[in-house]
Amino acid sequence: MSKGEKGEDFVPIGKIVGAHGIQGRVKLLYFSQHRTFPYTKIYLRETKGIYRCLEVSSILSLKGHFALQLEGIETRTDALSLAGELIYYPRKNFPKIKQDEFYWIDLIGLSVIEASCPQPGRIKGIIETGGTDVIEIICGGKDYLIPFSYTWIEEISIESGRLTLKKGTLEYFDVH
Repeated sequence: MSKGEKGEDFVPIGKIVGAHGIQGRVKLLYFSQHRTFPYTKIYLRETKGIYRCLEVSSILSLKGHFALQLEGIETRTDALSLAGELIYYPRKNFPKIKQDEFYWIDLIGLSVIEASCPQPGRIKGIIETGGTDVIEIICGGKDYLIPFSYTWIEEISIESGRLTLKKGTLEYFDVH
């Protein structure tokens, strides 16, 4: 095991939700739409912002989850002791993405601009639906669920910290 660099930009990529079997595998909820787990190392956050690196020695794909065998985790009790822990990965090592692809972590918190909302809103979260993902937006004190589709989105600018919705989108999805 090695310690991650303090201050390095680590991003949560999943959450350990339990144990799988009796040989120390952890059951992982992976925060990605991809159905493969590409990492050979994961990081757990310890006190004072230090990240502990664990080697991933095997990966089993389960329905909706992965089962990971981690270095030093040898029993079901060891695996269960990690339940609830987020796992992290250094941002600098994320796979490169195409021009119109985004990491959710980059979208959450963006300002949301739409003509019918006098104040900019913001993205609270994203819901994976198995089809078109849904963006959770708060604007003008109201919550909205908007399909993540260019039918409703005019522009996304990570650099400007802004998502612009097409005119009328918030009115269309206003169920209050």
